[in-house]
Amino acid sequence: MSALCGTTAGVLGTDELRELVQELAGRTDLWEPLVVCDREHRRYRLLREDDRLDVWVLSWMPGQATGYHDHGESNVALTTLRGAVIERQVRVGTASIERQLVPGAIRSGPAGYIHAVSHDSGAPAVTLHAYSPPLLAVGQYRAGPDGALQRRGKHGRQELLDTTIAEALRR
Repeated sequence: MSALCGTTAGVLGTDELRELVQELAGRTDLWEPLVVCDREHRRYRLLREDDRLDVWVLSWMPGQATGYHDHGESNVALTTLRGAVIERQVRVGTASIERQLVPGAIRSGPAGYIHAVSHDSGAPAVTLHAYSPPLLAVGQYRAGPDGALQRRGKHGRQELLDTTIAEALRR
């Protein structure tokens, strides 16, 4: 059953979101017109939205990164369409993980999935992100006055920036 056809009722799980981003990755006619080269800001364009999900095309240039964040109540799946990005995850009691995501690579996670994504190669690198329910709120992790990470809630349609270390050094 194709997730693209909108035949699934309610919130989509990570397996359904993975299927959706894989299917949409092959639809260059849909996502290529949404690619933007902007050296100042990471650009994101809405590809699809309904009451169950939203799907975004993100364009990444050198130096652009999200910083650590979660997706609030939304499940997520993402795939790389062009170039490459780096995904980082902090692990407790073991080494953190850093993955290079190249075209065709798919990552997914449940609500609350915490990671950071940054440009690696390509001008621009392009990724496709699907969220269910629609991404209305995120948690951005920043260093507090004592250097400890703190979660700050943000609207899901605001640009996330990787300023955690820069903010901590200014204190």
